[in-house]
Amino acid sequence: MYEYRGLQDMFFMTLYGGVAFFAVLACLYLLLRRGNAFVGEEIKSSRRLRRWTAALLVAMAASHVWWYVIGVYWLADDWLVRTITVIMFDHATLVPLAMGVLLALLQDSYRPLWPWLVVQSPVVVFAVEGINRRDMFWGFELPHYWQLAVLAVFITYYIYALWQYGRWLLDNYADLEHKEVWQSLVFVIVLLAVYVIYTSNAGELMREYLSQVISIVIIAFLVWRVETLQELETD
Repeated sequence: MYEYRGLQDMFFMTLYGGVAFFAVLACLYLLLRRGNAFVGEEIKSSRRLRRWTAALLVAMAASHVWWYVIGVYWLADDWLVRTITVIMFDHATLVPLAMGVLLALLQDSYRPLWPWLVVQSPVVVFAVEGINRRDMFWGFELPHYWQLAVLAVFITYYIYALWQYGRWLLDNYADLEHKEVWQSLVFVIVLLAVYVIYTSNAGELMREYLSQVISIVIIAFLVWRVETLQELETD
């Protein structure tokens, strides 16, 4: 939504608001519902995973709000500052929370999030410097390249973590299906695809539509994955 062309499209704005509402409903479902709507009471999902996922869903809904509010009611006439600001908000919230969800999916051991928060912090510094200098290289291009580098390192790390998790499952729960391993990796790839589409569309309306459709898929997948992933005991 860099050029906010979607604001002129009624169908897009309906979809845009619907995705935010869907994310809020999914968040409330994960936090408030005690039962399991998918597979019954035989599956007990992880509270930690439910909370991380709910936080990510709130951030997804909030992202829709600040892109709209900042673009329409605040900084409407300052394309540079509003673009740097909203992208910085996305980098500082959506990305680390998505990492938290992905790490919480792996139940073999506790993997801290703080190292990824530390490497994420420069994007805020870059954004502030970009606004002060009124320079898109500092405020947009540099954070974009930094974010891609961080995601590449995280995905590499996550592939290794998935390998460890798969071995742990084979050693301790050989009777379980191991679909949750490859599905976690697929989610990483889809999430990266959404990030690339949404941060490189330059206002192209069809890509904005596509980013919203993929967001719906991600929300639905997250709720299903959380609800159908049996909480396992760790040593």
